[in-house]
Order: sequence, then C-alpha cells, then structure tokens
Amino acid sequence: MLTPPAITVLLVVLALAARILLVPYESEDAATFLLPWMEQFRDRGVWALGGDFSNYNFPYLFLLFMASLLPLDPLIAIKLVSLAGDALLALAVAALAKELGPSRLAPRTMAVISLFAPTVLVNGAMWGQCDSIYTAFLLLSARSMLRDKYDHAWSLWGVAVAFKLQSVFFLPALAAISLRGRFNIRGVFLAASIWMALSLPPVIFGRSWESTLTIYVRQTQDNRLVSGAANIFAVFPDLGITEGRWWGILLCAAAIGIAAFAYMRGVDTSGRRLLLCVTMLAVSPLLLPQMHDRYFFAAEVMSLLLLNWARLRIVPCLLATTGALVYFLYFAKNSYAMPLTIAFLIQSVAVMLLYRALMESRSSTYPGPVIH
Repeated sequence: MLTPPAITVLLVVLALAARILLVPYESEDAATFLLPWMEQFRDRGVWALGGDFSNYNFPYLFLLFMASLLPLDPLIAIKLVSLAGDALLALAVAALAKELGPSRLAPRTMAVISLFAPTVLVNGAMWGQCDSIYTAFLLLSARSMLRDKYDHAWSLWGVAVAFKLQSVFFLPALAAISLRGRFNIRGVFLAASIWMALSLPPVIFGRSWESTLTIYVRQTQDNRLVSGAANIFAVFPDLGITEGRWWGILLCAAAIGIAAFAYMRGVDTSGRRLLLCVTMLAVSPLLLPQMHDRYFFAAEVMSLLLLNWARLRIVPCLLATTGALVYFLYFAKNSYAMPLTIAFLIQSVAVMLLYRALMESRSSTYPGPVIH
C-alpha cells in the first residue's frame, strides 16, 4: 500500500508527464511573440537584452535569455522557463497552506492540486506563458503578511510586479493589511527599489530609458474594453473604450473600497487576510477595463487555499471552471461570444460569495488565530 509521500511523488510525476505531452503545442502567442524573442537572443546573445522587440519586463526576458543558452529546441527552451515557474508555484502554495495552520488538506496535497488546476496545467506547458512566476511571489507575499513580516511582503510583491503588471491587483490587499498591522513605509520603498533593480538593467545593454520605463504603459495601450476575459465588459460588446473605461475604473475602485472596509471592521485573522487577498485578486480583473484572458490566474490559484473551508469550497471550483472555459475560447480563437458572458456570470457568483464571507466579521467563521 502506497504511503502519502509516495502518492504525492506519483502525482507529481503524473503532473510532469501531462506537461511533457503538452509542451510540443505551439500556441499563437508563442508563434507571434515568444519564438521571435528567443530568436533574438540566439542571434544577438546577451546584447539582445537591450533590444526594443518585447513589451515584457526584464526579469522574464532574462530567464528567456538564460534558456536560449541551452542546446534545446526554441519552443522547449521557452516552456522550460514556464515549467520551472509551475514548480515554484507549487512550493509557494504549500508554504502558504502551511502558514494557515492544520487543515483537512495537507500542504503537499494543496501543492499537487495546484499542479493539476486546469489553467495552471495549460498556461505554461501548452500556452507557453509565465503567470506561475509572478503568482508564486504573490503567494509568498501573502504568507509573509500572515506572519506580520511586512517588509518581506512588500519586497516579494516588488519582485512579482517586476515580472507582471497584473500583480497590482494584489496591492489593495497588501496596503489594507499592512495599514492594519505594524506597517512601516520602509516596505513601500523596498518594493520600489526591488522593482527598479529588476527593471532597469536593459539600459546597461543599450535600451533607452524611455523604452525601459514605459513597458507597462505600452501594455495598457489596447483599444478594446475586454480581450477574452470573463469580465463585465463581455456583457457589453458594443461599448466603446471611451465610454466604458472610466466607469469600469470607478466601479472597481468602489468594489475595492467595500472589500477593504469589510475587512477592517471585522476581526483580524489569518483566514480573513487570505480571504481579502483572494477577493482583491478576483474583483479587479472582473470590473477593470482592458482585461485579458489570463488575468484571473492569480485569483484562481490563491483561491485553491479555500478548499479547506467548507462554506467557500465552491469558489475555487467556480473560478477553475470559468478559467478553463476562457482558455478554451482562446484556443478556439475566440469564436464564441456567448460562453464568455456565461463565464462572467459564473465568475460574478464566485466574487459575490467572497464578499459575503468577507462581510462576516466573526473570528469563528474562518481559520487562524485572531492577530490583533
């Protein structure tokens, strides 16, 4: 009879095998962006890091450069970075689960579940994306907050935002929990310093200051209100960006304020801190304009920790369902409009359940000792 550790090893091997089967698939993003970037690195070497051919920030491009040095097929080299991100993500899930304390699902079980989550499985191995990396640092930042180590939390968030702009969805939770705890402005400076240290090296290789510092600004120059996401604007396909952008931002700001107020007025437990983090990560891409299909990734992964809470177990299931549906639409070249609206409605139910739980202020509702 297999022991629990042996079962864990077996499942990890199966997760790796599933990824190996998906690696040969060449997604549209890989063909259009990632493979040409890899070609730049193999043609120009380290000096390609100063090129203006990509709108991704330096940390991920540096990892691609390192992968380009390996004697591997370009697509496999790209996806090796993504698979390393999946491994880091699983370890981060386990670390956060352990910090939450004893539960029905052991940390190693949570790590394995994350490896088999549909969007995690497809994101890196099939799509060739790197969302696991920044999400892993967000999970580690949340873990530091549960431990009242705010300098560490802000520093880890600085690393996350250096990888992906979508890490800003986590910022309201980080700010609210820090303000309620032993907050020190030093953490903000640490995050800014780390972001700069990880973002500015392209200047050394010849990239202009303007090009280096405006990478994230250029990522927001999209004339579509929604780009394949299960987002509120999927319900209004004919709405122009001029008409919809600002009311989407205002609506999201109001939703963030309500969530922060609900957290502040209740008791402060590790469980409610996690709940606030998941809520912020889920509501931001639900309401903001110009959201893409992968922007719910961090919410989907962090919500897996709620599987230990009977009353909220449905939330990660709903988010995983809509995530899988949205990914299917991408690979089907967004040929179907109606399923995206349905995905938004399902996503909204998950977010409303998070808000209802957050508004319950009793310490006995969710796990974790009262912190303050």
